[in-house]
Amino acid sequence: MIDLSRRLLQGVVRTWLKTALDPARPVSGQRKMIATAARLLPPPGRVRSINHLPGGLPGVRIDPPTSDDRRGAILYLHGGGYVLGSPATHRNVAARLSWLTGLPVFLPKYRLAPEARWPAAREDACAAWRGLVDAGFDADQSVIAGDSAGGGLAVAVAQQAVAERADVPAALVCFSPWVDLGLGGATIESLAGVDPMLTPRWLAWAARTYLGGHPAQAPTASPLFGDMRGLPPTLVQAAGREVLLDDAIRLAEAIRGAGGTVSLQIEPHLWHAWQLFAGLLPAADKALLRAVEFIDAALPATAAPARKVAQ
Repeated sequence: MIDLSRRLLQGVVRTWLKTALDPARPVSGQRKMIATAARLLPPPGRVRSINHLPGGLPGVRIDPPTSDDRRGAILYLHGGGYVLGSPATHRNVAARLSWLTGLPVFLPKYRLAPEARWPAAREDACAAWRGLVDAGFDADQSVIAGDSAGGGLAVAVAQQAVAERADVPAALVCFSPWVDLGLGGATIESLAGVDPMLTPRWLAWAARTYLGGHPAQAPTASPLFGDMRGLPPTLVQAAGREVLLDDAIRLAEAIRGAGGTVSLQIEPHLWHAWQLFAGLLPAADKALLRAVEFIDAALPATAAPARKVAQ
């Protein structure tokens, strides 16, 4: 049954999402198709969503039905190659993280290319983190998470916090992170034939669209080449059938090489950012539970809510 659900969803991903992610399609059309697909992923019940972010940045706050005594929050940065995505497209995974952790989750609506190119997304992500801290959420009880480009932004925000020597989060959670916009990973080509969602051609287009001529290897564009010293404990989840697998592996190696603590979890038979399918895919539910276990271990001890797969 589990294998059947995985195969069926993989077919949907291949026929719908891979079709949507086509550089020949106008970006407005890509965004519309991604938004339509996201509506098939209803979030769990018993969560409350508020259209508000500290610091004035547009976005969505999701509150769990009950909360524990931690003074923290989760900043979730959505993926989409810096050109697609929104709080609406990633509300499912964010709501489930809130439901499972008992923490509020903030999803900023950061600026996208081509309307706003580098470094707009990075600036907005950093501003969102500063806004949470300024609003009274404790950095050492908070987490920055994200998928794909959002996973790269999570690392970039933490690197900036370390550089400023203030307000470093307690942990990072990166789902299928895109951290090298120069597409230097070996699996960009070696897994192109089996990845059901992403293509090197689309990634190259997204990188060009966002960077606008800025060097892809610059640390402020590709956090893989930034300073990894001082990063908080980091969870990296990736799939064995995604072209960005090597990004995840190299990120984990870089953090470990800088003396950091990192947990790399690879699911061999899954695809890019499969966690977004929580509620439909058992493997996605399990991945979120592992992420929640990591978050609980990184945060100060508290009476955390009982963990179970969100329904």
